[in-house]
Amino acid sequence: MQLKNTSETYGSIAKGFHWITAILYLASYCAIYYQNWLAESDFEKWSSIQLHLSIGITLGGLIVLRIIWRCLNQTPDPEPGSKTQRLAARAGHYILYLIMIIMPLSGYLSIADYLSKGGVITYFLWFDITLFRDVELVSLFGVTLEQLEDPAELVHYYLGAWVIWLLIVGHISAALYHHYIKKDKTLSKMAFQKQ
Repeated sequence: MQLKNTSETYGSIAKGFHWITAILYLASYCAIYYQNWLAESDFEKWSSIQLHLSIGITLGGLIVLRIIWRCLNQTPDPEPGSKTQRLAARAGHYILYLIMIIMPLSGYLSIADYLSKGGVITYFLWFDITLFRDVELVSLFGVTLEQLEDPAELVHYYLGAWVIWLLIVGHISAALYHHYIKKDKTLSKMAFQKQ
């Protein structure tokens, strides 16, 4: 299996980024839903929120690498379809990338006050992270991290609770439509297959 993308299919690195991102998003949701609905003890709640934060940080770094890799590689040729379908597919992918950037960033900003008061993210229960503690963005935007916390929390919550689920369902539905109805290679381009 080739590492780089070709005009026919995605390479194994792009496929790996895609599927690892999908798994980490699912794990992130499981952790936060467990914390909200099932966790009983303080330790369970703390552990699950720390897992959610750790996955979020990992996703943030992974998305940066994924975007760099996408910029350095060609994209496989689109399957035959109307201009509208190709435009919708391109728009859907750009929106997904935008959401993948916004979610970790808004998640971090939503806990800025917690971090500024000495709180830490215990990265996978391995070591502590105090990212950008006490940093102010006055020189860039005229606001502090604390002032961004409430709007960021709102964005993170509503995107995570509603918008991202609609995008994921749309993304999966489109892939299944291409595979089972159009019977083209859209889904197989992102699948790991035996040679």
